[in-house]
Amino acid sequence: MAATGTFRMVSEEEQAMRSKLAHLTVKDHGPVFGPCHKLPGHTLQKAKDELHETTERRASSLKDLRAMIKERASEGDDLAKLVQDRFGDKPDSLLVRFLRARKFDVTRAHELMKGEGKRQRISCLHPFIFTLVIIDRSG
Repeated sequence: MAATGTFRMVSEEEQAMRSKLAHLTVKDHGPVFGPCHKLPGHTLQKAKDELHETTERRASSLKDLRAMIKERASEGDDLAKLVQDRFGDKPDSLLVRFLRARKFDVTRAHELMKGEGKRQRISCLHPFIFTLVIIDRSG
């Protein structure tokens, strides 16, 4: 049986990276929390394969997200203003995390940022909800 469809040529380097991806765990993809100055090559390949992330797409999505943050905040929405205050001057590396979480859908990434802003506002207004409760099991 012959294979049908369209295929693109994949370099040997990319083939080697893909075979390496099959054996990796979540911990192999770099830090989850805190700053990450350079992602490992296999993580970039995974982003390229699963999210169709390219340098151009990342740059255009970041530009669109920053524009949406400003536009929605100027419309007068309190939560959108909170997003602008919280994320407006943050580096691209932080905003890319929201974009990747929503597969570069700018509107959904902005909604995710609004949810994060809402959670932070509630935790400031009602800190007792978010405090660590220690249960004494000794007795």
